Amino acid sequence: MPYSTGLIFNTPMGNDRATQLIVTCLNDSLNIPSNIELQVFRWDTSQNARIPIGHDLFQLPAQVSKTLLYTLNAADYFEVQSDYFSATSTIIQVYSLDSAGNIAQRVLQSEMVWVDRFTNIP
Repeated sequence: MPYSTGLIFNTPMGNDRATQLIVTCLNDSLNIPSNIELQVFRWDTSQNARIPIGHDLFQLPAQVSKTLLYTLNAADYFEVQSDYFSATSTIIQVYSLDSAGNIAQRVLQSEMVWVDRFTNIP
């Protein structure tokens, strides 16, 4: 079952508005590769719908990390859905950055919730 950050509010104005989203993935297994799927959405309150901004599926070798960067243009809210298969020692975390590159918000894997399925992307 995939994890979700849930809907995360992005400050509408000011220096602390997130403009980028970083997702870090770490396979801490000693010898088993991990297959990771990520779905990233922005929500525009005027549209009231999820807008996909990223969908990635990749294999991460043992003891390797990968960082993915997404742009949050016009995102009043955002959400990351993630799942991994094979290696059970996989850690996925989410950080939003403001325009100066400072961390605005973070969601650790332990703070994500299980959802019954990924959102269907049209």
